[in-house]
Amino acid sequence: MKIKPLNAIELDIPVASRVSRLREILVGIFRAQFANYLQVFAGTGVRLGLQAVYFLILANTLSLHDMGVFASTSSTGIMIGCFSGLGFSSFAFRAAAGKRRSLGGYLAVFYVSWLISLPLCFVAALPVFYLLFTTSISLTAFVVIILVEAGTWRIVEMIHQVNNGLGRYASASLVISLGTALRAAGAVTFLASGKHDIETWAAVYVIFNIAAMVLAVAAYQPRIRLRWSPALFIGRLRDALLFSVAYCAFISQNEIDKVVMLSLADQRTVGIYAIASRIIDFTSVPIRTFYVLYSRKLILERRALNQIRRSLSVEVAIALTSTVAFAALLTILSLWPNLLGHNVASAVPLLAVLLAVPAFKNLLEYHSELFFAYQQMTVRAVLATSQVALKAAALALLLICLGNIAEWGVWLNAIYIGLYALSAVIVYSLVFGSKDK
Repeated sequence: MKIKPLNAIELDIPVASRVSRLREILVGIFRAQFANYLQVFAGTGVRLGLQAVYFLILANTLSLHDMGVFASTSSTGIMIGCFSGLGFSSFAFRAAAGKRRSLGGYLAVFYVSWLISLPLCFVAALPVFYLLFTTSISLTAFVVIILVEAGTWRIVEMIHQVNNGLGRYASASLVISLGTALRAAGAVTFLASGKHDIETWAAVYVIFNIAAMVLAVAAYQPRIRLRWSPALFIGRLRDALLFSVAYCAFISQNEIDKVVMLSLADQRTVGIYAIASRIIDFTSVPIRTFYVLYSRKLILERRALNQIRRSLSVEVAIALTSTVAFAALLTILSLWPNLLGHNVASAVPLLAVLLAVPAFKNLLEYHSELFFAYQQMTVRAVLATSQVALKAAALALLLICLGNIAEWGVWLNAIYIGLYALSAVIVYSLVFGSKDK
């Protein structure tokens, strides 16, 4: 039998082309990223539903007056609470995303810093109480709400962020969803109590939030040994405090307006504005889900693939998504104003004139994520502080000059557009400009 030489045999084996291999790789990456997004969004979607239950029960159980007082007190606690943990939650997230061996050290530093900072947060809140809240709420109820916003919920959020950094999106979704579920259960308990004043709500609020904190620590904190390091604490304290200042300034962009309103307008107006702000926040849930994955991606890739064109494309997508979601919600509320309750119906006229606010508010949050991912914390702190001062001054001027809520509501669009323009100039000249050069 004649045997052909090996090099003469034609093996009929299909060879994948470079194009098909590239396509397979891209499809695999897309599927993995999309699966991650669905995991994160699934938890966020559940959280949105629970937040809606919590918000609708609370907004229609408290009077508009008490809703305004609670919103202002909560905003005060959220702003002061940015210094809870002295900013070390940001390092815990970065360690989880990129340097996991150091996570135990940063978690230990965070908890010690949390214990140090919590009494300082109470001290910082007292002047605000005596200046604005003495006639609206008792000191006990005020301190209890501050404890939740500056203490218990900060730990829940930190554990949520760390799990996201580790890529454990299901656990991250569960920890925040279960915490929100307990808040919703608290609202149901408050509704069933028969006493619908802010003092009763404060007591219910703290009990269920403490339960959320205990559950988060017991079930979802990563099982690693905490290693306290004084050198780590001292060495990173400056950067952590810079993050706290920047984060406080950023958060204050969304919260300072309620405090300004309480000082210049009546509590009912603050309540209406707080409800409108919360409705706008609901439309940004899908976008905030995207931020979680995008921030982690930017940290891991270390700017290697960043381009201005890509960032601008992201901005367009954010603006379109925000506007479409808000328009859909506004259309529904216009057709059925009482769909979400009588108190929410009071905010519909204000919502109708805030057409540009959701998009530009979300774009400001996107810029903040860029500063964080590229470790431009000093720039972020200076910019955010300037924006808070500008927004507070502009809002105060509107409240003084314009008495009608719809009139000054229209001008809020201009305020947010101006804040965005300032932020965009800084972002694209410093964050991207320095890289491109």
